[in-house]
Amino acid sequence: MKVAVLAKEVPDLEAQVKVAAGGASLDIEKRKVLNFFDEIAVEAALKLKESAGAEAYAVAAGAGTGIDALRRALAMGIPGAFQIDDPALAEANPLTVARALAAFLQKEGFDLVIAGKQATDDEAGLVGPMVAEILGIPCVVGVTGLEASDGSITVTRHTDTGTEKYEVPLPALITAEKGLFEPRVPAVTGVMKAMKAKIDKYSLADLGVEAAPEIKVLGYQPPAKRAAIKMIPGDPAEAAAELVRLLRDEAKAL
Repeated sequence: MKVAVLAKEVPDLEAQVKVAAGGASLDIEKRKVLNFFDEIAVEAALKLKESAGAEAYAVAAGAGTGIDALRRALAMGIPGAFQIDDPALAEANPLTVARALAAFLQKEGFDLVIAGKQATDDEAGLVGPMVAEILGIPCVVGVTGLEASDGSITVTRHTDTGTEKYEVPLPALITAEKGLFEPRVPAVTGVMKAMKAKIDKYSLADLGVEAAPEIKVLGYQPPAKRAAIKMIPGDPAEAAAELVRLLRDEAKAL
């Protein structure tokens, strides 16, 4: 079995994000990490590598991005990594990214593709299913259980109404949900090895893909500022009476 992991580099959850002047773009602190759900996908691939002898590799697409995410995957134990790097991907929407990834997967070969459920920066959850549609393969999203057998996989997913279990023929694509596996923490030796590892690069031209943004971001707006919190001093009875007055007279909530 050959397993491919779709990796995305995203801003650290603690990175500062501001709307740039004019609102046309975002000014994001340059602290990049491997997407949380993609770490789970990497762990799933490693589990298949260890239990079933699967081959595994990771691939990321972007404009000058993805290296940090791929090195994290390598440090965790993924044997190979590839980067689709093209300036045209700077403004690309999910469909263009999916086309690039699908073209690479067809070139490199795969039996199972594992992506994160969604990225923590846009929370769209579009690329994985789009790749599956382009490749014409089955897709199951939000997977929380995974077992491999000869020529198929058995997956579990939780829904609002209960638990679903599917047998899926390969080739296929799944997206990893929290709870599928706990991502391992890379060893120091793994991190050092990953820093020296060679990561092959491809452009859109190499893959025969043209970037044509079908979606254009018109602008960004910062969230509305929250009103200041007002603390009510005094004993509980007096504070409760004052709270009722404020809700009635000022907030007009009563």
